[in-house]
Amino acid sequence: MTPMRMGIGWQIGVPSGWGVYGVNLALELARLGIEPEIFFAQPNIALTPEQAHVLSSHLSRQPANLAAFRAGPVRLGAPMLHALGDKLDLPDQLAGLGGVPDIGIVFFESTQIPPANIEKAKRFAAIVAGSAWNAEVLQGHGLQSVRNCPQGVDLELFKPGPKLGRFASRFAVFSGGKLEYRKGQDLVVAAFKQFYQRHSDALLVTAWHNPWPQAAKSLGMSTHTTSAPETGADGRLNVAAWLNANGLPSESFVDLGALQNAQTPNVLREVDVALFPNRCEGGTNLVAMEAMACGVTTILSNNTGHHDLIRHDNCYALDMQLPIGALTGRKDLEGWGESTIDEIVSKLESAYADRDDRLMRGVAANNFMKDWGWSSQIGRLVAAISEFT
Repeated sequence: MTPMRMGIGWQIGVPSGWGVYGVNLALELARLGIEPEIFFAQPNIALTPEQAHVLSSHLSRQPANLAAFRAGPVRLGAPMLHALGDKLDLPDQLAGLGGVPDIGIVFFESTQIPPANIEKAKRFAAIVAGSAWNAEVLQGHGLQSVRNCPQGVDLELFKPGPKLGRFASRFAVFSGGKLEYRKGQDLVVAAFKQFYQRHSDALLVTAWHNPWPQAAKSLGMSTHTTSAPETGADGRLNVAAWLNANGLPSESFVDLGALQNAQTPNVLREVDVALFPNRCEGGTNLVAMEAMACGVTTILSNNTGHHDLIRHDNCYALDMQLPIGALTGRKDLEGWGESTIDEIVSKLESAYADRDDRLMRGVAANNFMKDWGWSSQIGRLVAAISEFT
């Protein structure tokens, strides 16, 4: 039975994946006629006028919901969605928030989940995983009621459009995502350096801002780049200096810094290809989804959460994946894959040499993503949850 209400047990509106997911979840539930019960919300959430109209009455109840939670345990007589951590854990301070039933939502990057957390997770009526890879790992740990419901993309914002010539006369390669080892920007740098040596018209366009700059220190693990990027006096990562130190001249790249989501489509429509040799994605890589929705030809590592996005004609897949866990001896990296520099360069060369094939893959990517709007994906989530109500 389709529920009439649904609780959201994490903070919506914060500048993070969970914050964006929460806002779009609340919006689509409201549009479906399901009351989103919001307990935690970022003050002054940035919403469009239409979004603010849809959520106004629901956000107005949030202070009362939060007060009730702080006063004592809350048992919502409706499904309650809980954001589970990378180890399938739920913060102790949220233990007093419950529903009928309790549903876990998870996007994790480590296959190493403590047995105690697996046992605790069995209290959930179901766990919704953000990718088929996540779902398979959970089922491998013995959890039965698992459903794969990936996140969505804003198709009103991310869609094809005309180029305005911002990178005219250059073959622009976009790379986005917070700068860290998991996202594989070191692979981008090493491959693009070779590609640029062959094609001086190439341009690397980076959007690598990381609100947690310490995470970028993980790039010190890389054998493809020297050291890790430094943090400047302003607290921001010095991407340009890091690229220079790794052999890329300043004229070979444009660093966009902290790119606002609403600005991203205008950048994506200007590039020729988007490159994502990510080592692991617990979800389906929202930035890659946004590029594909804009009709940008995309190069994707064929591992983890990217499996959900890859079809034979809608991207260039990096099929050679070295098992990082086995190569490094680190169990926390089991399931991760490392793309080879040679294959990345080869795919860039294919995109550069065959414009017709490149554009065809971009059109196929856009067509594929038409079924990945937030309304479709939250509809699938509601259908999955309805099995357990």
